[in-house]
Parts: sequence; C-alpha cells; structure tokens
Amino acid sequence: MNWLERVLKEPYLWDYLQTVTKPIVLYGMGNGAEEILDRCEALQIPVHGIFASDEFVRGQTFRGFPVKTYGEIKAELGDFVVLLAFASERPEILQRFFHLAQQQETYAPHLPLFGDNDLVTPHWVREHAGVLQHVYENLADDKSRSVMQDILSYKLSGKLSFLQETTSRREDLETLFTFGKEECYADLGAYTGDTLTEFLELTGGCYQHMYAVEPDPKNFKKLRVFAEQQALSRITLCPKSIWAQDMPLRFAARGGRMSALASDGENATEGVSLDSLVGENHLTYVKMDVEGAEKEALYGGSGVIRREKPKLLVAGYHFDDDLWELPLSIWALVPEYKLYLRRHPYVPCWEINFFATL
Repeated sequence: MNWLERVLKEPYLWDYLQTVTKPIVLYGMGNGAEEILDRCEALQIPVHGIFASDEFVRGQTFRGFPVKTYGEIKAELGDFVVLLAFASERPEILQRFFHLAQQQETYAPHLPLFGDNDLVTPHWVREHAGVLQHVYENLADDKSRSVMQDILSYKLSGKLSFLQETTSRREDLETLFTFGKEECYADLGAYTGDTLTEFLELTGGCYQHMYAVEPDPKNFKKLRVFAEQQALSRITLCPKSIWAQDMPLRFAARGGRMSALASDGENATEGVSLDSLVGENHLTYVKMDVEGAEKEALYGGSGVIRREKPKLLVAGYHFDDDLWELPLSIWALVPEYKLYLRRHPYVPCWEINFFATL
C-alpha cells in the first residue's frame, strides 16, 4: 500500500459526522464556529450544544445555543463528539486540546482559510494524486514525506493525532539553513517585527541589509517603531503588498496577522514585486508569509530568485493547492533547490512551511 492509499483509508470527517450516533458539540465561538455550524446545517448534521473555556462562559449565547462549560456539557450529555471551533498555537491551549481528545472523541475540522468551498475530500486527493505523488517523491527527506502524509490524513479525517508530531521553527531554521555575517534578508509579511527579531538572533545581529514589507497600516506603524527602538540600520521598510508586479491593489486591513489582499477590501494599497524591491542588489534569504499571495510573490521575485538563489522559507497553509503549487513554482525557478516540508505547532493544520536551499 503506497502513502496515498494509506491517506485514503482515513474516514472522511464530514461523511462520518452524518452517521455518528453520539451527540455533537462545538468547543469555541467565533468565525470557525460559524463555518462549522453552517456546514453542519447544510449536511443536516445535528449539533447539540456549544461549550467554551470556563473563563469565557458568562451567560453568553451563540447562534441560539447557550454557551456552557465543559463540565455542564459533560453532566448533561456524558459521552459526545467534540468539534474544535477555534485555532491556536499557544502551548497551554494545544495541551488542553490534546487532553480533551483523551476524554472525548475530538476532531478539528479542516476548513479553507479564506472561505474557499473546495474542501479536501477523497475525490480531491484522487483528482490530484499525480501531482501530489510528484511532489512527495521529490521532497528532500523522509521527514518531509511523513509531514505531507500527515497533513493530508488530517485534512480528510480531522484527527488530532496527525497534528501531534511537529518540529520547532527555530530548530528547523538552524538545521536546514546556514546563516553567515553578510546576509541580505527580505521579510515579506514582516508584521510588527517578530521575524526581523528571529533573523537578528540567527545572525547575531550581523547582516548586510534587510527589506521588511508589511501592508497593514497598523502593523506597519508598529514595525517602524520597532526598527527605531532597535536602532536598526541598513533596512528598507516598505508599506506595500508583495505581489507579482507593481500595481494598485485592494486590501482588507485587520490590524493583525490575518490582514490580506481581497477583491472587496476597503483599503487601497500598492503592490510591489520582490524583483522591484531588491533590484540588482544581493539577496541571500527570503521569508514569505503573505496571507495567500505566495505564488504571486514567487512569480514577482523570479528574476532575483533565479539570479541569487537565496534560501526560501515559504508559508504553505493558506490554500490546499499550496501543497503542490508552491513546490512546483519554486522548482520552476531553481530546479536544484532541495525542498523540505515542515509543520510547526498549531491546531488546526496551519504553520505549514517549505524550506528551500541548495
């Protein structure tokens, strides 16, 4: 049995939930709970209640459900199925999720990050089996192939067991990449400076130049303050959206990590390509976490990436197709790149990253 056959042996969560006899309850409120409830209603899957962490239960209601504590739900229903309805990377919350899974049958439904209706289904896996197999075979190590299998198994089944084995982003950066004293870094999606801090720590503060691109006005203001407080020199701060070319764009500014390009965004922004940003200058390392614009960012950086062959850290979790479209885009630019796939702690299956190096 090959790896894709093993993936397809996992029960498809939404089919299973239509047959389960135990009561189904949601843990959490917010956008994730809205999406899960909408999908359950569409599939005629009955939901029996909602609970939240004890500190958030204050006589609230959500979509007509009184929000209860876990203890109240357990006393009422006894044995039930839990659908996790919010995301977290915080260690104490992840520990809570996995502890809950030891007490009750628990799933974290995979939902498209940007509301795309094209879910990962058994048909989806079969339809894309050829290109998935191609990427799988050409990944740089067995760990990458194991991560890819776990990602697909999770997206079909919603099982937390496939999200338990993760690696440390910092350890991956230190073991998969080598950093010298003359690094030229492009931080695409610089947020408020956290990944600039990461880079400075990796290089001991020795570098040639840094480019920091952040389109969200609130984030960029904090990014500028960070650069001033750290007295950073040899840095280019760019309040634009990284894109395939220089052009006007629409942008949904949310003042956090989920700010993103959107056709109906309320803010105008300027798109800038990596090639335009860097020009003919040297470049040794690029981090891309640009809320779904990674393919466009790679295209817009094709000149400098082909010329300089920098280390690449590319987020691969915004769209399901990223699992093969990003590797193919990277190899199209530099066929000799070794590509590693890693997943860092998060529930649901976010923080998927591709590491490309020679």
